[in-house]
This record gives sequence, structure tokens and C-alpha cells, in this order.
Amino acid sequence: MDLTSILGLVLAIASISLGDILEGGNPLHVVHLSSVIIIMPTTLCAAMVSTHAAAVKAAYKELGIVFLGAKINLSETIKNIVELSSIARRDGILSLEGRAAQIEDDFFRDGLSMVIDGRDAKSVKEDLEIKIEQLEHYYHTAAHYWITAGESAPTFGLVGAVLGLMLALQLLEDPTAMAAGIAGAFTATVTGIMSAYAIFGPWGAKMKANSHEIIQEKVVIMEGILGIANGENPRNLEGKLLGFLRPDQPKISQFE
Repeated sequence: MDLTSILGLVLAIASISLGDILEGGNPLHVVHLSSVIIIMPTTLCAAMVSTHAAAVKAAYKELGIVFLGAKINLSETIKNIVELSSIARRDGILSLEGRAAQIEDDFFRDGLSMVIDGRDAKSVKEDLEIKIEQLEHYYHTAAHYWITAGESAPTFGLVGAVLGLMLALQLLEDPTAMAAGIAGAFTATVTGIMSAYAIFGPWGAKMKANSHEIIQEKVVIMEGILGIANGENPRNLEGKLLGFLRPDQPKISQFE
């Protein structure tokens, strides 16, 4: 689970609410149902106009990685690759056929199967690079949908405020009702800004950041498969793959 997404949103709302309370306000007064209805659905629908239909579908389908993380264990992936490399080095590439069928990851399984089937390393690399490029594009366009929504939300907040002011100005004969209408109108501006900078925009940025781990794993798998195809020494291959780990991740070798 990506606690930074959940804690960030909760603490952002909590801090602005606390500031409002210290100023003598009531955060609940900012929550205006009509403003939420005007701003949020309108923003999301408008973002669809500039986004490919497949990317819109992906944006909602992959939203889970914003809160749950990419669920990638790169160290475990490297360990599995090195084990396969050791088997191939000892028993030959064809000995991996049974192991390849048990691999759940489609990218890993397909790439390793290409090598087992006798494809040369260059053509395998070209095919895998195309798949990585398409996967990167998939997540980039999905994240861009939420980023676009974040860019649009403040403007629709302004639209909501103007609509509220237009209605409020029709109540000139009742100053109390007009004041309440003006106050309600400005909640649309607050809703639009919060939607942009606390919800939609951060969702898009976090989706792009977390998807980087997914792409990185595919790159590691590709390098591992090419190393197996070229008959690299498993120890040397492991050293290269461990270089993909972040500085804060332990680089533990299987050969020590």
C-alpha cells in the first residue's frame, strides 16, 4: 500500500480544516453538494474530451496503483532471473522450457520463450522494447487523464462560482439570502482548487511515478533474458541487474 497517497490526502484536508477552524470557520460549510456536483463530474467528463477512449478506461482501471502501489519486488525478480541464468548455464537453454511455462508474468514468459525457441538476442530485444514502449505509453496516457482533470478543475470552480453569484445577485431584496448565496458560490472555487491540487493532479502524478516501477521491472527482465540468451556468467548478470535497485534498497548477492 502506498501510504503517502492516503496520508497526503488526509493530512492536506486536515491541515486546511484546522486552519479554517483557527480562523473561526467551520470546514463543513465548505462542503457544498451543488458545488461538488457542478465541479467534479464536469471536470472528469471534460478531461475525457482531450483523452483517447482507451486511456480514459486505463485511467480508472489503473487507479489502484495510486493507493496500493505498483506491488513490484525487484529484488525477487532479479533473484528469479539469476536462478534461471544458472540453470541455463549448467543445463542449456532448452532446460528452461518447463520453468518458462510456470512464469505468471506474460512479458517474462513470452520473452524467455522466444529465447528457448531459438530467436537471436537482437530480434528478442527489438520485440521486448516495443512491448515496453507500449506499456509506458499506456500508463503515461492514463496518468495524463488525471493530470488534465487537475488542470481543468480550477476553471470549472470559477464557472461554478460565477453561476452561484448570478443566482445570488437575483436576491437583492433579501440581503441575508444574497449573502448566503454569495458564500455558497465561493465554495465552488474552493472545491475546484482542492480537486485540482489535492485529488486529480496528485493522482495523475503518483500514477506516473508508481508506473515507473512497473516499467523498470520490464527493463530488468529484458536485460536478464538477453543475458541468458548471450550466455552471460550468472554472477556478472546479477551484478548488472542489481544496479537497477535504488540506493535505499539492499543489494544482496546470491553468490556471497
